[in-house]
Amino acid sequence: MNTKMKLRSAIAILLSALLILSIAGCSKKVPKKEEKKPPKPKKVTEKQAKNRKAAYSAYKTIIEQNATAIKAYSWQTVPGKDTYNARGIDRPIALCDIDGDNVPELFFFTANNEFDAQMHIYTFNGQEAVELSYDGFNEGAYSGKFADQQAAAGTSYVVYKGKDANTLYIYYSNGDDYMQYNVHKYVMKNSKLELVETISDLVGQGDSGNTVDIYKRNGKTVSGAQGAKSFTNSSAQFDKAIIFSTYREENNVSIWKKFSFDRALCISYDQAIAKLSGK
Repeated sequence: MNTKMKLRSAIAILLSALLILSIAGCSKKVPKKEEKKPPKPKKVTEKQAKNRKAAYSAYKTIIEQNATAIKAYSWQTVPGKDTYNARGIDRPIALCDIDGDNVPELFFFTANNEFDAQMHIYTFNGQEAVELSYDGFNEGAYSGKFADQQAAAGTSYVVYKGKDANTLYIYYSNGDDYMQYNVHKYVMKNSKLELVETISDLVGQGDSGNTVDIYKRNGKTVSGAQGAKSFTNSSAQFDKAIIFSTYREENNVSIWKKFSFDRALCISYDQAIAKLSGK
């Protein structure tokens, strides 16, 4: 065999060997990437289960005692549902665990007249249900509690649980010729709600007819950039919608894009009674 033939034969053998190796490599199973499993929910201890049962019994008594005032809150609504001479969505009660003890807090609204409904928050301290006080609504008609007031442009609001531990937020807007948007942030510790931040945006017309935003953080005026960033940060902390109401579209407010109305935790009076009864 001459030199050229030997060379061609060697090349053919080499190519065949490479082909066999590549086929063998392809036939090997590619190891599957280990899928990240969602964190397991914390187990409810026997004591927590007992406390929850006791809390539900206490909460049931409270909303039964306030049944008339709860049902008088008739204007909780969504865009497109007019409450003039008609009832709204009737979901004024919610249960949500804010402080992470596996025993939810109780939220509900009561109305003593046709213009003003106030929000109550209860927690269970291991022995009884205790109403929580919360700052930020101590002036004017609020009387120490957040209120859905059926006046002027009405009130739009979302009460929501924050991503950070033990945090609760209240977003609300109201006004007429001038609209004001607000967020209050609370931290719950030792069965108390502490107000840790307030932000507001008063929107009106300037001297030249242009739209003007006046932002405040903790009562002090801040720049537009700082104010807008504070609102964005509070919206980014959204975890769960507890109770809400809005009859107007607020497409400029990002919090409404964080949840669907059907997924909010708020339920009707009858649903709350059934849930608290263990049905």
